[in-house]
Amino acid sequence: MATTRVISRIPAFFPRRHLSTSTVACGKAVKGPDVVLKEREWQLEFFQDKGKIYDKKPFKFTLKEGKKYIWCCCGNSKTQPFCDGTHLSPFLKIKQKPVVFKAPKTMDVWLCNCKQTNNRPFCDGTHRRPDIQAAIKD
Repeated sequence: MATTRVISRIPAFFPRRHLSTSTVACGKAVKGPDVVLKEREWQLEFFQDKGKIYDKKPFKFTLKEGKKYIWCCCGNSKTQPFCDGTHLSPFLKIKQKPVVFKAPKTMDVWLCNCKQTNNRPFCDGTHRRPDIQAAIKD
C-alpha cells in the first residue's frame, strides 16, 4: 500500500512575518510630533517628478488635526487636490504617487493645484511663473 505524505509549502516552524516599508507602517513606528515631517521627507526623496498642471490657482482647505490626507501628485485625479486612485490605471502609465500626510493641528492651508511646487503638498507660489500661467487657459 502506498502512503501519502502531505508536504506543506511553508514549514510550521518558520514564523510568518509581514514586512512592510509603506509610509503608514513606518509612520506608526515613530512616535512624536515630527512624524508628519519624516513621512513627507521620505516620500519627497523618492518622488521627484512633477505632475500634470491641473490649475493655475491653489486650493484653500481646512486640515483637521490627526486626520490623514492623500494629495494628488500626478494631476489626473477627478477629486483635485486629493487623490482618487487614477494613477493606478495601467493604461495611463503614470509614474507619480500621491503624497500622504497627517495634519499636526487644525489649520487653514493652501494646497497646490499646479503640481509644480517644491513644498508638496502646499503651495509655494510656483503657479505664478509665466510657463505655468500659459499652460492653463481659462
